[in-house]
Amino acid sequence: MLRSLTGMGHELGHFLARRSSELRPQELTAREREVLQLASRGMSGKSIAQQLSVSPSTVKTHFEHIYAKWGVSDRASAVAKGLRDGLIQ
Repeated sequence: MLRSLTGMGHELGHFLARRSSELRPQELTAREREVLQLASRGMSGKSIAQQLSVSPSTVKTHFEHIYAKWGVSDRASAVAKGLRDGLIQ
């Protein structure tokens, strides 16, 4: 039994090592961090779009990418995670 569990642990370790990049949270792009930083200052999507000279739709897309990468469902959760992780101030 011990030999079987040791072998399974060894195989599982190899399996996870080959997929380590899939297990790490995806990093945000510079623009996504910028959008998140502006959101942390209380700016609306429209205000962020004006500040960055992009459309509100583009800002919405950036937020959707952030949510997907971090596994959060809303702006407040994304900002909170960014603050906790030290990505924004």
